[in-house]
Amino acid sequence: MIIRPRSDLRNAQRIISSIVKSDAAKLIISGMGSGKTGATLDGLYDMLSRFEVHHVLVIAPRFVAANTWPDEIEAWQHTRALSYAVAVGEPEERLAAIRARKEITTLNFENLPWLAQSIRSVDNWYWDCVVIDESSRMKSGEGRTKPTKVKTVNKAGEIVTKVRKGGNMTRFGIMTTARRKIDRVIELTGTPAPKGLIDLWGQAYLLDQGQRLGRDKGEFENRWFDKDKYTHTVEPKPGAEEEILARLHDVLVTIPQEKVADDAKFIPMKVRLPEQAMRDYREFEKTLYSEPHDVEAVSNGVLANKLLQFANGHMYREDRTVVHIHDAKMEALDELIESAQGENLLVFYGFKFDKDAIRKRYPHAVVANESNDFVTDWNKNRIRLGLAHPASIGHGTNLQYGGHLAAWYGLTFSLELWLQANKRLPRPGQTEQVLIYPIIAEGTYDERAITILNDRNATQDRIIRNFTLRT
Repeated sequence: MIIRPRSDLRNAQRIISSIVKSDAAKLIISGMGSGKTGATLDGLYDMLSRFEVHHVLVIAPRFVAANTWPDEIEAWQHTRALSYAVAVGEPEERLAAIRARKEITTLNFENLPWLAQSIRSVDNWYWDCVVIDESSRMKSGEGRTKPTKVKTVNKAGEIVTKVRKGGNMTRFGIMTTARRKIDRVIELTGTPAPKGLIDLWGQAYLLDQGQRLGRDKGEFENRWFDKDKYTHTVEPKPGAEEEILARLHDVLVTIPQEKVADDAKFIPMKVRLPEQAMRDYREFEKTLYSEPHDVEAVSNGVLANKLLQFANGHMYREDRTVVHIHDAKMEALDELIESAQGENLLVFYGFKFDKDAIRKRYPHAVVANESNDFVTDWNKNRIRLGLAHPASIGHGTNLQYGGHLAAWYGLTFSLELWLQANKRLPRPGQTEQVLIYPIIAEGTYDERAITILNDRNATQDRIIRNFTLRT
C-alpha cells in the first residue's frame, strides 16, 4: 500500500474537509470516486485531535464499512494515527468493536438493528459524531416497519399467504432515536434524490430533526406533493422544488467535479466466503476433490480453473452440470449496483454460469455478445447493466460514452484480456473518472490471479520503458 502525505489531498477534498469541520449538520453531495472518504477522514482527524468530537460512528454499505473506510484510514500518513474498529463481521466481532470505544467505528446499515439491541438503551450511545455514507439509504423516512404479505409453501405444497407483523424499528427509526445524543451528523452521497424530491425528507430530518421540512413525513408529503389515490404515484406540486431546496440551502452542498484522471482507478471489493464454503474450498485445494459438491480436478492445472469457479460461487461438474456453492460475490455486486444508484455498470464475467446467475438476479441485464447493438445502446445510455466476457469485448471497442463504472465478477489469468477489458471505458471522450471494481474472494485463487496480473503487467511495463525511443 502506498502511504499518501496530507499534501496529496486535492482541492475538492480540502473543501469537503473544511465543511466537515465547520458544519454540525451537512449533506455533502459528491460522486463515486471523488475522494470523499479520504476528505471526510481528514476533517475528522482534526476534530478528533482537538477533542471537538470523541467517538465517530460511520454507517455505510457493507463493503464500504468493512474495507473502504479502514483502507482509507491506513492510506494517509496522518489518519493512520487514528484508532478504529470494524463492526461488520460475526456478532462477537461486532460486539468487540463497539466495546472497544475506538475513535472511529464502522458499521454497515444492515447491522443498525443489531446495534440498537446490543447497546439496549439510547443512554448507552457514546458516538457524538455520525457519518452516514450513502445517506440516500435513509430516504424512506419510516420509523417502524409496516405489515407485509408473504407467500409461503406449506407441507402440502400449497401456496399460503401470511401477514408478517410490522412495528419493528427501522434503521431510520433507530437513528431518529439516537439523534438527540449526536452532536454532529455528516451525510455523504452522490445521489441525494434517486427517486425525486420525496427522498429528501428522511435525510433532512436526520440533519435538523424536522426544522426545515417538518417533523412528520405525512405532513411533508401533503404540503408539497400530490398523490394519485389509484396509482399511488407522487408528484411535486407547482413550486414545490423551489420551496424545498430553498429551505435546505444551508444544509446541502454539492462539490464541483474536478478534472478527472485519464487512467482508471481500481477499487478492489474484498468478500469473505461463508465459513463452511471456505472449509470446503481448502479441502478441495488440498485433495483436488470436493466431496460436498462432487467435483474433481484431474490435475493442478484444472484445479486452478476450478478454484476460480469456486470463488465465483458455482462450479462445473464433469458432465457440465452446474453446482451452486455460495452468493458472496453476488451480494457484493448487489451492493455495488445499489451504490451506483442508477448509473450504468459494465460487469466482466468469467464463466457462463456467472452470466446466467447475474441475469437471473437482474433480468434487465444485457449481454454484449448476445446483442447486435450493444456498443450503440451502451453509448446511448440504453443499458443500465451490461455483461461481457473479456474475450468478447476487447480491442477497439469504444464504450466511453455510456458510463464510467465497471466490475470484475470473475477474474482471469490472461494479462491481455485484463488490460484490454480495462481499457473499454477510459478512452478519449470519457468525461468522468473511470472506476473499476475487481470483486475478490479473500483466501482464494482470486488473490493469486490479481498478484499474477500485477506482476505480469509490471514486467511488461519495464520492457516497454526499456525500448521506448528517446527523442
